[in-house]
Amino acid sequence: MIHVGLSGHATAFQLDEDGYGSLRRYFERARAGLARDPDREEILRDLEQSIGEKLAVLPHAGGRVIAGHEVDSVLGQVGTVDPGSDNGHVRRPPPMRPWRFCRIEQGKWIGGVCTGLAARSGVRVDWVRTIFILATVFTGGMMALVYLALVLALPVLQTRDDYEDMCRLSP
Repeated sequence: MIHVGLSGHATAFQLDEDGYGSLRRYFERARAGLARDPDREEILRDLEQSIGEKLAVLPHAGGRVIAGHEVDSVLGQVGTVDPGSDNGHVRRPPPMRPWRFCRIEQGKWIGGVCTGLAARSGVRVDWVRTIFILATVFTGGMMALVYLALVLALPVLQTRDDYEDMCRLSP
């Protein structure tokens, strides 16, 4: 276990040897890539702070050793240093498209609206269905009309994997 202090964070993070090695190599590449940049130290501090913010939100990050694969995941989110870029010198992975509402045929009961809402919100489909049924009862059937309108208006996808691909690949 190795204690690592990052800019903007009062407490040190506890990393395993793999995690420390990944972080050290990341900053070595960043320093080398920014060698001629007059704002090098500021950029490195910003990177440290960003990495620290992401490490701090890991489950129980304050009281346990953070594994190498977790550090690698955080570094992937932050992106790599690209001295030739115009966006603050950090090349980030392409952003995911904002999720859209749709109906999903796979696992549908009636029209696939609840399955689509569950995919969009990340909530289990049985919870979405329960909420929809309760809302229909308490609104005197108005939610049934909303459901029908959504069946007619929303685009249809065959599987949840198709939905995730659409979110990942579309601009």
